[in-house]
Amino acid sequence: MERSQWERPDESKQMKNKERQSGKNNADSLSPQQAKVYRFLKEQVYASGSMPTLREICSEMGWKAVGSAQDVVQALIEKGRVKKDPQKARALSLTDGEDFRSIPILGSAPAGVPIESVEYHRGDAVVPAFIRGPVFAVRVQGDSMENAGIEDGDLAIVKQAESADHDEIVVAMVAGEVTIKRFIKKQNEIWLQPENEKYKPKLINDSSFRILGKVIGVHRYFDR
Repeated sequence: MERSQWERPDESKQMKNKERQSGKNNADSLSPQQAKVYRFLKEQVYASGSMPTLREICSEMGWKAVGSAQDVVQALIEKGRVKKDPQKARALSLTDGEDFRSIPILGSAPAGVPIESVEYHRGDAVVPAFIRGPVFAVRVQGDSMENAGIEDGDLAIVKQAESADHDEIVVAMVAGEVTIKRFIKKQNEIWLQPENEKYKPKLINDSSFRILGKVIGVHRYFDR
């Protein structure tokens, strides 16, 4: 089973504060078990856009009987937190779906050696709805940004932009190839700096260099 997390501390804190203030998504009316399952459902929807199976819920909760998961899910349906959705394969969806949005996954962006163009739609990812504006995701390849918390296999969430400030992490195109690096300005020079001592910074002299966006978070998948 895949486990995942959305990594953006400031944004996550903002989301939690918003939920506490509105009371819309809090779990005050749920039992501790129901609240834990509901939280797990939301985490999985953030990560993949789909609900976990009953067996995945059981695994998360340490239950042996699928019926235990069925009982809790039914309680969440009755309390209006979850609804049956015949249009989706897993038949359930969250009632607060407006808290999420889909963004395109546009290929891979190596955090190592740049190898391919980003402009290729490879499916969709789900992110919190408070992330506004044109946003896309790219799959990270390589380990050159691991000291910045961006690891091989992550989905980097990128806000489209044509420029960046010094020290921001960007998705950039160099000679028709895409990479994720830290954007460094030194006087009149532009450097792309890795976050791994195994790799060296690269001075950019290519006139075709352009910034595609700024990395604002990652989806991380465990047990890959």
